[in-house]
Amino acid sequence: MEEQVRKNAIERYLKGELPKTIYSELNRSKQWFFKWLKRFRSGSSDWYKDRSRAPLRRPKSISVNDQQRIISIREHLDSQRFAQTGVSAIKWELTKSGCGFPSDSTINRVLKRKGLIKKNGLHPQGSCVSVFYRSPGSQQYSSGGLCRSALH
Repeated sequence: MEEQVRKNAIERYLKGELPKTIYSELNRSKQWFFKWLKRFRSGSSDWYKDRSRAPLRRPKSISVNDQQRIISIREHLDSQRFAQTGVSAIKWELTKSGCGFPSDSTINRVLKRKGLIKKNGLHPQGSCVSVFYRSPGSQQYSSGGLCRSALH
């Protein structure tokens, strides 16, 4: 639908109609019209199609080899009885093997993508009361520091 509107607008322009009347009647902006006119003049056969807004390359993405290394270390740690399997343990294993390591968030992203993130069965996220919880009407801080009521 949108592609047909673009083609129609340029056809009308080529027939001699003024740009302002074209984009006004189509309820489009001036920038919209001249963007598609510029694309038409580029000579591309698919000038009327949308272009991807995604980057052409991702220079900071982690390599497939590094992803496999992280996954294999995690699986190795999972197979050991009492071993820690978190990001810090993975980074330690990478350091021992002489490899550099990515950031914590990158390691977590790789593990999440492969479904290797496990929920904590001992302490589910909603079971603990926040340290900063206070009941309505109680004052937590005074000018001299913590109040006694906040500590007890």
